[in-house]
Amino acid sequence: MPGRITTVDQALNMVRMSPRTLADVPEKLVTPELCLAAVQKDGDAFRFVPEKFKTPEHCLIAVQNSGFALCFVPEELKTPELCFAAVQNFGWAFGFVPETLKTPEFCLVAVQKDGETLAYVPEKLVTPELCLVAVQNNGLALKHVPLAFRTPELCLAAVQNEGKALSYVPEALKTPVLCLIAVKMGSETKLDLSVLNEVLKYVPEELKTPELCLAAVQNEGSALEYVPNALKTEELCLVAVQNYCYALKYVPEALKTAELCLAAVQNDGFALEYVPEKLKTPELFLAAVQSRYRLHIFIDANRTSLCSPLEYVPEELKTPELCLAAVQNRGFALKDVPEVLKTLKLCLAAVQNYASAVEDASALEYVPEELKTPELCLAAVQNRGFALKDVPEALKTLELCLAAVQNNSKALEYVPVAHKESVLRQVRKD
Repeated sequence: MPGRITTVDQALNMVRMSPRTLADVPEKLVTPELCLAAVQKDGDAFRFVPEKFKTPEHCLIAVQNSGFALCFVPEELKTPELCFAAVQNFGWAFGFVPETLKTPEFCLVAVQKDGETLAYVPEKLVTPELCLVAVQNNGLALKHVPLAFRTPELCLAAVQNEGKALSYVPEALKTPVLCLIAVKMGSETKLDLSVLNEVLKYVPEELKTPELCLAAVQNEGSALEYVPNALKTEELCLVAVQNYCYALKYVPEALKTAELCLAAVQNDGFALEYVPEKLKTPELFLAAVQSRYRLHIFIDANRTSLCSPLEYVPEELKTPELCLAAVQNRGFALKDVPEVLKTLKLCLAAVQNYASAVEDASALEYVPEELKTPELCLAAVQNRGFALKDVPEALKTLELCLAAVQNNSKALEYVPVAHKESVLRQVRKD
């Protein structure tokens, strides 16, 4: 914070470690040298540089490190060379380039860097040739292509780069061949679950053939949502759920067989949510909790926690064997184990098998207090240093605290004051 920085040397050390802390440096300590040190390490820190210190040199260094910094460059300092350097680093910086500097050559450089920068090309400079370069770089640039330039050839180039570009193809140009290419290509944004199934959505109903729908679900199982019910066969649905387990949601009830549901939950146990009650068996539940399911993170006002397929198993069907299998697969499943089934053996398996992207979470949080033994707590912190926060104060020995900090240095926050110096001394020695 600003009050903690009292000298130029302190400020310099701080921005070298974390350039954006330039924003916290008192105005009287901000110098051109300090600003230069910040932007040399992180161009985005340029936003915190006072206007009076924004020199051509500072501006160039900033945009070479982060093209986005161009939006913080004073208009009078935006030269062709500076803007070119920014766009070379970050294509979308073209949106901050003055119109007077946008030449045909510069526009070509921009769309070669990122096709969607076609949106910032002056209308008079948009040509069929430039549009072709843009969609070959990024098919979604098709949405910025004037309708007059959306030819069959240009639309084909777009969907060959990105299947979802089909959404910007004029209806009159959507042919069986073009649509097939699009669904086979799929979407490059596959990490975004919200767009997994969108390519088939833009195929006209009359062009949805059994062959095209099969190609779509083979590429993206979630495309099953847009397959006409008349074309949904058991074989097609099986391909879909093997590719994407949550496609089970779009399988007609009449086609949900034991085999198909098993294939879905083996892919990801959370598909249990869409399994008919009559098909939920002990064997299916076991397959679900043992699957390598996608992590589901639940965030409420007080904490972040993880969910497991075990939560979809009725309480009366949660057996000791099923619960043990669940925590042996993912330790955080202990959250969904009934209290009466939590034994020392089961809790130990849970804390030893806890792995998650949620750094400050641990299975020890769900272990009953009476089962938190010295041995179990030590196993927990050796696997997950942050588990120290859930260790009873009486069990936080020097040995246990050291093990926690050696696993994760941030666990030092939960070390009792009485042990903190000793732990730090030992860590430095190691």
